[in-house]
Amino acid sequence: MGEAKSRGSQQDRVAAAQQSATAAQPPAMFCQRCKLALNPVTEMDTRRLKGISVAYSAHCVPCDEDTWAVRGEIAAVKAFYEALEKASGQAVQMGTAKPRPL
Repeated sequence: MGEAKSRGSQQDRVAAAQQSATAAQPPAMFCQRCKLALNPVTEMDTRRLKGISVAYSAHCVPCDEDTWAVRGEIAAVKAFYEALEKASGQAVQMGTAKPRPL
């Protein structure tokens, strides 16, 4: 007994749990070209990508464009986008994604 007390007050534990749940959700993503909300957003496997903590992808059907959201170390994120450019043979636009509200 008393283990919960060592992790902080109930309010602190609830806030930490909500923050963890929010961090695990895919961000609200929008097409870089037409700004349409994208659904579904798919989490990518980043276990072998050093410096990348999480990455998501989505496809805009009307534009036939892919959009990615990547979180991690700055150098790793830049390298990720450079690899996308090399693979696609065209410039990739970096944007921002916001977490989904609770």
